[in-house]
Amino acid sequence: MPLPSDDPSRYNAMVETSRPLATDSAYSPSLANLRSLLAIRAIALLGQAGVLAYVLTVSKTTASLRGMAASLVILALLTVASLWWSTRARDVSNLQFLAQLMVDVIGWSALMYYSGGADNPFISYYIVPLVVAAAVLPWRYTWLVAAASVGAYSLLLYFRVPFPLFSPHAAMGHAQGSIHSLGMWFNFLFSAGLITFFVVRMAAVLREQEVREMERREDRLRHDQILAVASLAAGTAHELGTPLATMTLLVEELQQDESLGRQAREDIELLRQQLLQCRGTLAELSDTAELSAAGARQVRATDRFTRTVVEHWSARRPRVSCRVIIAGTGPVPMIAFDQTLPQALENLLNNAADTGSESIEVTVNWTGKTVQIAIRDHGPGVQESLLRSLGAGSDGLGTAALTEHRAALQNRGGTGLGIGLLLARATAERHGGQLQLANAPGGGAIATLTLPVGGEGA
Repeated sequence: MPLPSDDPSRYNAMVETSRPLATDSAYSPSLANLRSLLAIRAIALLGQAGVLAYVLTVSKTTASLRGMAASLVILALLTVASLWWSTRARDVSNLQFLAQLMVDVIGWSALMYYSGGADNPFISYYIVPLVVAAAVLPWRYTWLVAAASVGAYSLLLYFRVPFPLFSPHAAMGHAQGSIHSLGMWFNFLFSAGLITFFVVRMAAVLREQEVREMERREDRLRHDQILAVASLAAGTAHELGTPLATMTLLVEELQQDESLGRQAREDIELLRQQLLQCRGTLAELSDTAELSAAGARQVRATDRFTRTVVEHWSARRPRVSCRVIIAGTGPVPMIAFDQTLPQALENLLNNAADTGSESIEVTVNWTGKTVQIAIRDHGPGVQESLLRSLGAGSDGLGTAALTEHRAALQNRGGTGLGIGLLLARATAERHGGQLQLANAPGGGAIATLTLPVGGEGA
């Protein structure tokens, strides 16, 4: 949609305000969550180091401390290495985060094995990686951590190196000590099941709420952008109204000059008609801005809507042949739209015509729930960078892609600023649909506008 300005940067500034929102979340793997996990592990290791120091200073025995000391050192080195990696990594994946949790489970199992096994009161630390997994990882990984934790705890009931400091039940007899350890194991099993099930459910609900909130924020950004352009259009229409009125008055005075020849009068009449068309276009632009701000919508049959827009556009671009093809079968569905949707469709038609294509095909098709309006040109096609940016998401169409698109249009003789493509996509999303751009087989490009039947968008 060409806008009256010699400097397109003022429009690109509005484009730059719409950026992809940050994907980091408290309920997904991130470097911040990884560093928190490493901090928890370091605190737990300090606790075990304190136990080791207490045994060395009080009991003065080192008979069974080599394995515990080695486990502490290895786990501490892995923690330091992971922390160093986290300062240089840009992101952490689900599998990488799962690997860190499995390091916790395996490393802690080795530490518990050399310090009394299930009799060690720090055995309950297995709950920590389980809770963290339930909060930030998908449920499949969470159940894997839960299975590893329960399995390790179960093995430590029977396989362990005795640690006198943590064997208070030895004097009460083997049976009583076994019953106590078995009770602790059942308590852990019950706690692990509850945490895994309910925390995973709560984390999933929080993730869904966060996604919905992000979508609402993106919708507000797009809506604000449309309103900004609509306000600019209304202001531009008001500013151009005065010079157009002045030119119209001068043309009418020239028509009253009897000394003018027939050719001059025909030229002046043509000029008057063009001025009237400009005034009508500005009035329509102003009405569109006001109706867009008010959110008013109307309902119309898809084929009738498309033919009306194409006929209106063809009157402005008579040198380009445009053919409408109704490919859908069955009853023609209705769509609800505001005044920005016809303008978006005209923007796509203008882009197709600006490629130098002498003919354009507009194909209308529909399924049970959606309507597709595909605009096919026979030009040189679309740059791959623009296709990638369009596929990056609702806010993926940035300034760089628009600049390249605008340069390509100007090289082919077009005059568009490239912002029409952005507005067409934003308009489609506001109506609950989407815009897809692809290169057509045999040359040219296809812009497909998909809309919900009945206009179920925002």
